[in-house]
Amino acid sequence: MIACSETLSLGKDQGFIPQPGYLYFLLQGQMTLAFGDEQNLVGIVIAHMPLGLLEHYCPSVALYYQCLGECQLAKITASDFERIFFHSSPGYMQELTTILAYMGIFALDAHYERGSQTSFQTIKSMLSRYLYRSEIDGGQHESLSAFIIKRTNLSRSYVYQVLAALREGGYITVKKGKLISIDRHIPEKF
Repeated sequence: MIACSETLSLGKDQGFIPQPGYLYFLLQGQMTLAFGDEQNLVGIVIAHMPLGLLEHYCPSVALYYQCLGECQLAKITASDFERIFFHSSPGYMQELTTILAYMGIFALDAHYERGSQTSFQTIKSMLSRYLYRSEIDGGQHESLSAFIIKRTNLSRSYVYQVLAALREGGYITVKKGKLISIDRHIPEKF
């Protein structure tokens, strides 16, 4: 795919809206994703997420991306993307399906956590989201507490208190600040 793409560089805090007929892949840096404008933040763009894919197949969707730092994207035409993923091999189609499934999971998680959840329920949903992220990005360097604090408006002390209680209760396994596993069903209330 890289062979038929061109590289696009974006600066820190630069907004980005995909051009019609093109898809983009984040090669370097970190970006946020929002519905419509930066005020409706959904979360951080996951590794290998094809930017512009949802907009290409559902033009009524208006997504807005913003760079958190310097970013590099691979820009590919939608027709080249379809040729590679739809017509090359079943393995590529399976990979695309996996990417789309993760995109859907993250969208549902983001929607759910912004609903009428308690702070504890928000942390609980972030645990699963953290595990999804670590499956996708094995080189994830962010600690569990930093991951939760960065994406919620919860206080640092409350997050630490809940994580410590879950760890002591045998609900989760954490090593060196990273969530290794959810070991048993976590109750609805803290």
